[in-house]
Amino acid sequence: MPVYYDSETTSLNADIGIIVATGFILPDGKLLFFFSESPKDEKEVIRKTYQTFLKYRQEKIYVWNTSFDIPFLITRAIANRLNISEIYNLKFIDLCKFSRENLRLSSNSLGEVSKFLKLDKNLKLTGKDVQKLYLEYLNGNKKARNKILEHCKDDLLRLQEIHKRLKPYVERWEGLHFNNNFNK
Repeated sequence: MPVYYDSETTSLNADIGIIVATGFILPDGKLLFFFSESPKDEKEVIRKTYQTFLKYRQEKIYVWNTSFDIPFLITRAIANRLNISEIYNLKFIDLCKFSRENLRLSSNSLGEVSKFLKLDKNLKLTGKDVQKLYLEYLNGNKKARNKILEHCKDDLLRLQEIHKRLKPYVERWEGLHFNNNFNK
């Protein structure tokens, strides 16, 4: 059974940003989120995220754009003096890479692929909004936390729906081209 993973960050660059939240859809369909209540909680979010990955190490883990999410997690783990090197033994499947290599669309963003497949995607909030929302949360706006987690949940559900819709193609592609290189 597959696992789906997404992360929300304050920047595209892990040397200046932090992980605000991570989310999973587990093999039993349950949603699991970890949230940095303050920047100092990032280390615990990384630890729990990594433990979740290891718990499901036998499963395929689907991500939208592993070249962002996984290197960001690794970089922040190093910054927090955590060893998560076993992450290289996990099987990540990048559905964004699948889309870029197999679909001829004007954009391969999660939102645009969702739109192409006629999947309901909340396009009002994007990852670019997370930094502002997190600052609002840190300044006392508790609703901002819910917006961040709802965005993460929406991304996870779209990721899962895209996978289900394209499953026969993705499975063939996985078998022919599997590569766990996060830098491509």
